[in-house]
Amino acid sequence: MREIVGKPFWSTFEMVPSRNGGRAFTLKLAEQTESWDDLKGDLSGHDNRSITDDGTSQKLSKEEILQLQETGKTGKEIIGSLIENSKSFAAKTEYSQEKYIKKKERKYFRFLTVCRPTVVSLHEVHFRLNPDKIGGLRMDALAQILSYSDVQSDGLYMLYDSGSQGLPAAAMLDRIGTNTNGHLINLHPGNIPQTAIIQAMNFPGELKDRHVTVNIYSFLRLHYQGESSVLDSIAASKNAVDNKVTKSKDSKEATEETNDKINSNLVSNLGTVDFKLEDKAGADIALIASEECANALKRKLDESADAVPIKKPKWFFETQRAVDLLNASKARGLTIVAKEHPLNIVNALLPFLGASRPFVIFHMHREPLQETYMGLKQKRGVINLRLFTNFLRSYQVLPDRTHPNILTSDTGGYILTGYLVE
Repeated sequence: MREIVGKPFWSTFEMVPSRNGGRAFTLKLAEQTESWDDLKGDLSGHDNRSITDDGTSQKLSKEEILQLQETGKTGKEIIGSLIENSKSFAAKTEYSQEKYIKKKERKYFRFLTVCRPTVVSLHEVHFRLNPDKIGGLRMDALAQILSYSDVQSDGLYMLYDSGSQGLPAAAMLDRIGTNTNGHLINLHPGNIPQTAIIQAMNFPGELKDRHVTVNIYSFLRLHYQGESSVLDSIAASKNAVDNKVTKSKDSKEATEETNDKINSNLVSNLGTVDFKLEDKAGADIALIASEECANALKRKLDESADAVPIKKPKWFFETQRAVDLLNASKARGLTIVAKEHPLNIVNALLPFLGASRPFVIFHMHREPLQETYMGLKQKRGVINLRLFTNFLRSYQVLPDRTHPNILTSDTGGYILTGYLVE
């Protein structure tokens, strides 16, 4: 794929078989593609009911077809061979012949066109591969989320996403646009945000700088408890990691040797105290003295930790930036795309939403949004609550053969919308 680097979008490349053989290809810039108009035969049947799919209509075997590919035959030549060796192609209707050629074209066509990535194309790819990875978020539901959240080119917007590969954030950033004043605070539950689709969109740097990714727990702690609480948490986690590493490195012999040295030092420091470890009194004195020594060592470690300032990680500055943005002005819209129960999340984030501003909550199941609806209904400042779902059915529109597509998703999730007022 290195041949596409530096070329403009919408350039067409031909897949050239490598000299080493096999099914490896290199790309070559092509000025024109093959014409497939002459593949369809002049004869076509009037009805497909007489055709029996018994697996014997194609004379070429799988090995022969692979051999045609390995010898460097073009896609048009391969499909022409398949048509010539097919017993049922001439008996198919004209529409069935077109479907057959398009199906084989997707498999054997050796021309690629590099397209500019869009939210629609990336959603189509991810939804076709695995809808669960993007939270089952369908394009019609995503469009309504953007519409109800009132995302514009300026202002501050909040998003909580718990596992959609960055699809809602990419769509919101695309609507905010480049060279604008809009900011997006993207809250997430884990340590690392999901930004696969955001990276695939290839946004410019200035738009990426206005996309602030923040852990929701660190954000709430920094806002309500201050900087010292977050730094104390960082120090505690760092000490826990250091202690774990130290314990894993120490062996049993080193531990016994250290205990022997401590006991010998204690005995020498006690001076006038004469005891044997076998005696109960001596064992009690040694235990008390070892605890005092351990406490002294702990105090020295604490003093040394206080002397060295804690290095703030990168995510701390992002969290501080998000807090500063929300302290300067409240958010114009709140969007929640959650896999967990959204009631506690929306209660925690509603104080950061401005007055007369909308909020949108998406969930794949109805019951969590029903409970969230009842919880928000009890608040005085929440109005115009609406819980609904979409059922989108796409249709094939062609002359004399218009019908709904058979393979489609049965549900697009549920959406809860409302407004926050004073």
